[in-house]
Amino acid sequence: MAAYAIQQKIIAVLLRPSHGQNFIYTSPLGGINFLFGVCMDVGLIIATPVIIYQVLAFMQPLMRDTTRKFLLYSSTAAGIVALGGVVFGYFVGLPSALHFLLHQFTTLQIRPLITIQSYIQFVSLYLLGSALMFQLPLILLIINRIKPLRPSGLFKYERHLIAAAFIIAFVMNPTPNILGQLVVVLPIILMYQAGIALIWLVNRNRDPDWLKQLLEEDIERQAKRARRQLLPFADTIELLPTTATMETTPTSGDQIAISAQ
Repeated sequence: MAAYAIQQKIIAVLLRPSHGQNFIYTSPLGGINFLFGVCMDVGLIIATPVIIYQVLAFMQPLMRDTTRKFLLYSSTAAGIVALGGVVFGYFVGLPSALHFLLHQFTTLQIRPLITIQSYIQFVSLYLLGSALMFQLPLILLIINRIKPLRPSGLFKYERHLIAAAFIIAFVMNPTPNILGQLVVVLPIILMYQAGIALIWLVNRNRDPDWLKQLLEEDIERQAKRARRQLLPFADTIELLPTTATMETTPTSGDQIAISAQ
């Protein structure tokens, strides 16, 4: 509803990268379907922080030491980063891709006659891909919360990322110009490097007290289990001479000495 109130301005912004290309719709409902689709896409973009918060809240049981404050900060950061990806795609990648697609395959007898629905679908998918591309550091941080990652291990997959980045670049910006490909490849590589740096900072500054406490609790529980296993022999232990001493050494390496005085 908010997008419908400023529909003309939104449509003007979306049509600007087309370099004056004329569009058509081929059914009586084509215009209203186009307008409804634009308003729906804008609504989804505005609701991105709320959607990401709900997804992270659903995954919260999988993430260690995750609080509601972390979810709020993460969803807000995801919304800001997604907006940055949309701005990058709109001003940098989209004009180059549209210029190539709309003007490369024309002759005196061939002219592009494109429906407005197909144009908006292409623009929406392109901007969505740009927004997801900038989410790579946040995705790595969430995975690190579920299962700790090592920067050295992530560097091993960098060559695979570069190959995937060129494939994505060819899909998003299908131009033979290598500079046009690098417009998409370089941000993906930089986002991956930023994610590795953030994981290194998070893991480096993580307080190890929780691990020490967990180990202490594990040792205490092992001792309790050993005492419960010896309860059936309590009468026998009491009948032993007062100078007798019994020692048990569990296979885990923790030594538990039980003395009968």
